[in-house]
Amino acid sequence: MLSEHDTEFLARVSPGTPMGTALRRFWIPVLLSEELSVPDSEPVAVRILGEDLVAYKDTNGKVGLLDGYCAHRHAHLYWSRNEECGLRCTYHGWKYDTEGNCIDMPNEPAESNFKDKIKINSYPTREWGGLV
Repeated sequence: MLSEHDTEFLARVSPGTPMGTALRRFWIPVLLSEELSVPDSEPVAVRILGEDLVAYKDTNGKVGLLDGYCAHRHAHLYWSRNEECGLRCTYHGWKYDTEGNCIDMPNEPAESNFKDKIKINSYPTREWGGLV
């Protein structure tokens, strides 16, 4: 029988935990490819390894798996719009690409480079065998 300490060590998989760090080194199926069958379709909310994530297929057919929340006001990106190669948060309009980079901020002046400093967590994805 495991001690309480060992059980905690093995059972906690959130970001920053020893097992969470170990498991994030491997490819893990997160959803079926058919759930993202069409580019620019609705995003899909995913909860895996203690993280809320959102998956989507952009205009070019590339699948993105991003942190579930916008960097601005922590609005859930499940409610975002999938448009023109990115997810646009419905709260203030910040738009993220499949790598988590902020690519548009409609509320900033055109000469502002603030969007280049904003990035949310993302995970690399592959579609294989009907899985993402």
